[in-house]
Amino acid sequence: RKKLAQLLGDFTPPPKWEVVEENRHELEDHTRYDLLLKSEGVASLPVYLLLPANVGSGNKHPAVLCVHGHGNYGHHPVVGRTDLEGVGENITHMHYDYGLQFVRRGYVVVAPCMIPFGRRVNKALYGKHAPCSIAFVRMQALGQLPIAANLRDLRWSIDLLESRPEVDSQRIGCAGLSYGGRMTMLATAMDERIKVTAVSGALNLLQERVASRYSCGSQIIPGLLRYGDFSEVGSLIAPIAFAAIVFSGQAF
Repeated sequence: RKKLAQLLGDFTPPPKWEVVEENRHELEDHTRYDLLLKSEGVASLPVYLLLPANVGSGNKHPAVLCVHGHGNYGHHPVVGRTDLEGVGENITHMHYDYGLQFVRRGYVVVAPCMIPFGRRVNKALYGKHAPCSIAFVRMQALGQLPIAANLRDLRWSIDLLESRPEVDSQRIGCAGLSYGGRMTMLATAMDERIKVTAVSGALNLLQERVASRYSCGSQIIPGLLRYGDFSEVGSLIAPIAFAAIVFSGQAF
């Protein structure tokens, strides 16, 4: 864990920040808040916060950090934004609205948008090039890593959960699919506040990725293979409750 932290560089959330409420939607069984976390010197973080309908009962609720994967829509599918063009099809194809499913089961949900996805990338500027690879090269020039920045933002999202009076801070879980599974694995390994975790579609190795024709820049940790691989990162999760789900095609 110490060596992994050194390879990643700084992934500490900002100590001082503010929450800007961009919108609020009162739905039949939950409330969805469109929030922006802002801090000086750090890129603002868009997050969805979902509160179950019975949240006003006075009881503290368990919470889940729900992490999206690759795709054009960022965190929109996770919370069931079928009102947005293309998101409904994405949800159907990938079983993607797990944040919506969690809040309907009584959990408080936070779903951040990572870089370079969804509203945090202007994909038209990249042409045919993959934003993940370009973002990796550009951030390397500044001594940064996309995976470390996203880890910081996931931990920042946990800070948000802990600040909420509705949340039982001792019962915070994390779940993600594909790149979201990778980041769920990493966040759980590096943040002890996560007590239970579900990693979906992210059990492949960095060795496999660097040997293939295309490898996602958002998953690269320079120097990792000198010391281990994502299997060793996953082992850092022990001994908390951990579910690993193999993803293949349309079933997981």
